[in-house]
Amino acid sequence: MLVIMVRGITTNLKFPFAGFATNSITADFLYPIFWKAVSILECSFKLKVLFCICDGASANRKFFQLHKLDNSTEPVYFTKNPHDENCNLYFISDVPHLLKTAINCLSNLYSHKKTRQLWNREKDISWMHLVLLFEEHCEQDIYSPCSKLSRPHIDLTAFTYMKVNLAAQILSGTVANALEHFYDESVSETVCFIRHFNRFFDCLNVRSLFEGRNKRNPDLDPYTDVNDNRLEWLTTTFLGYFEEWRQNIENRNIAATAKQKAAMTLSRQTLDGLKISVKSITECVKRQDPLEQHFGHYRHKSGANNNPTVYDVRNMMTTLRAVGSQALQPRKGNISVNRENIPIDNTELPRRR
Repeated sequence: MLVIMVRGITTNLKFPFAGFATNSITADFLYPIFWKAVSILECSFKLKVLFCICDGASANRKFFQLHKLDNSTEPVYFTKNPHDENCNLYFISDVPHLLKTAINCLSNLYSHKKTRQLWNREKDISWMHLVLLFEEHCEQDIYSPCSKLSRPHIDLTAFTYMKVNLAAQILSGTVANALEHFYDESVSETVCFIRHFNRFFDCLNVRSLFEGRNKRNPDLDPYTDVNDNRLEWLTTTFLGYFEEWRQNIENRNIAATAKQKAAMTLSRQTLDGLKISVKSITECVKRQDPLEQHFGHYRHKSGANNNPTVYDVRNMMTTLRAVGSQALQPRKGNISVNRENIPIDNTELPRRR
C-alpha cells in the first residue's frame, strides 16, 4: 500500500491525502504520483510543500536521484519546487528508519547474518560487545546498568528488526556508559559509534517544548536559532565521523577487495540516507511517525486479518479521515506511543433511558 500523507509543520494536520494499492513500485511510477500530489496541494489547496519524507526503500532512493542535475556522486537532497521558484523542496530519509538500518549493520557483525565486519581506528565495532554486556551484567544481575536492555534487544528477529524503540534503546547513552564502565579500550570504537547515533537521534527527535528541560538533555530542546550548535555538530562532527571512517578503511594496510572494505563500514544506502537527512535538516526537523501510526491503525482495525483487501483499506482510510485526531494511537507498533494528551476526567456518563 502506497500512502501519501500531508503533515503540517506549525499545525497538527496529519491527513492521508491519497492511497494506492500496490505490491511494489518503481521510481518512474512514483515520480508523476508525487508531483501530481504536490501540484494539487500547491494549486488547489494553497499549501506550501517543503519536505518529502520517506523511508530508505530502493524506489524512494532512486526517486530522489531522478532529480539530479549534474554528475555529482553525492546523493540528492533537494530540488526546485516548480510551483515556487524561490523555494526548494527538500528530501529527508526517515530518521527512525536510518536508526534501524544502522542496527541491522551492527548486528550482522559476528552474529545473525554475519555480513559485516565493522572496523575503525584499529578496533572492531562489534555486536558481541553488546551481547557480553547483556549476558554478564544485565541478564542475571539484580541491579542492571541498562534496565531497558532485554533478550529481544540482543536476539533480533525479522519482527524486532523493525522496532524503532529497540534500536533507540540499544544505541543509547546508557548502553555506551555501561560499556565504557565495565570494559577496557577494546570497546572504545563501539562506544563512539553508539554515542554518535544516540546524539544524532536526539537532535532529530525534538517533539516537545519541555522534554529537553525535563530530561536534562539539551539535544532535545526545541530549535529556536538557525545557528544552533546542534546543526553544526550534525554537518561537521557527525558526517565527518563517517568520512574519517571511510578514509581509515582506505588507508588500512591489508589485502582486501572493494567488497570486503565496503563491509567494514555501514551500508551505502544508510550512509546516503544520513547525508540526505542531515543536509536537509537546515530548514526543519520532521519525522515519519504519523505515517507509521497511520499504518498502525490499519493493522489495529484489521484484527487478526494480516492481509486486508484494497476494499478494507479504503474503508479504514475513510473512517480515519472522518475521525481525524480523535483516533487513538495503536498500542502495538514499531514506534513508541505518547498518550499524555488524552483528556481524562471524572464526569459521570449519561444514564440510559
